[in-house]
Amino acid sequence: MDIIYSLCSWGLGHATRSLPIIRKLIKEGHTLTLISSDRSLQLLKNELGPDHTYIDIPDYPMLVSENTRQFIAKSIVYWPYFIKRMEDGLQQLQKILKHTSCDRIISDGRYDMYSKSIPSFFISHQIRIMNPLRIHILERGSETFNMFFFKRFQEIIVPDFKDESLSGDLSHNLKKIDEKHLHYVGILSDFSRQNLKKDIDYFISLSGPEPQRSILERKIISQLGELKGSIVMSLGITEETEVPQEKNIQTYTYLSKNKREELLNRSKLVISRSGYSTIMDLAVIGSKALMIPTPGQIEQEYLALHLKKTNTCHTIKQNALHLKNDVKLAEKTKGFSGKGDVEKSVENVLNIVLS
Repeated sequence: MDIIYSLCSWGLGHATRSLPIIRKLIKEGHTLTLISSDRSLQLLKNELGPDHTYIDIPDYPMLVSENTRQFIAKSIVYWPYFIKRMEDGLQQLQKILKHTSCDRIISDGRYDMYSKSIPSFFISHQIRIMNPLRIHILERGSETFNMFFFKRFQEIIVPDFKDESLSGDLSHNLKKIDEKHLHYVGILSDFSRQNLKKDIDYFISLSGPEPQRSILERKIISQLGELKGSIVMSLGITEETEVPQEKNIQTYTYLSKNKREELLNRSKLVISRSGYSTIMDLAVIGSKALMIPTPGQIEQEYLALHLKKTNTCHTIKQNALHLKNDVKLAEKTKGFSGKGDVEKSVENVLNIVLS
């Protein structure tokens, strides 16, 4: 089949969680056209090589706010802009379809990538859109918003378990959307658990949109001297740049899939954002973690709180981070279980998309 696979470019998470599906489709002989933007598109090129078609179509910006008042103010301006950018993306896709053969469209987090004449499938763990105060009427409204757009897609695929949920209320306990109409396929990660010696004390994984990625980088680097033991840090950028190397700190700008998988499996404690794709990676590998949600990213803030309540990991706000103290608290948590069959999850996705 000829398949258009589009990905949201908010950080690298959508790309990394879709890679096992993309790799399986390629292995089975399907022809892929990959649509994304910015670092996500570059990551796909790095991981998959030049033998595929890559198209840069920017998606809508992320709604980020520092506080509730700012969230409400920004929302008024954001949603008309969101709709305009979505219409622009959809128009670009229609132009592509005029001269590109396509049997299926798969969209990971992009509402603008669908066609009325081609079976289209939407992947998302965010069925309910959170707000800072958990105002229920707004969250029910967000479900209605999603219901409106979900009608454009043939099926909705949720990368989570029906039971023992990692995403919590983001995709469960819904009020407007009937969960029977959603496909809970299990967790998706490009990594697997390996029996390697745990010889890295701290693996620091930076990711997400600027400027917050750089702000966290500077904050962590200023406190690294307080940590004892071996440290590996990934800056989460695809650009080539020189990075200083110290005796007990090994720093990378970008890690290939295999190298990142190895380092995660060797690490005693992972320090990262609380993005859902990162959570799924850790759930597959099994690890203890200190998670720092991106300020103003309500989804990450909710996931951090959800995981902290279950004692899965320790979480702390970026402005309150004190590495020396917070890693000690993280080491006392139960950690991620290491359960999750990604191969089965991928098969579940393909059974839905290719049937």
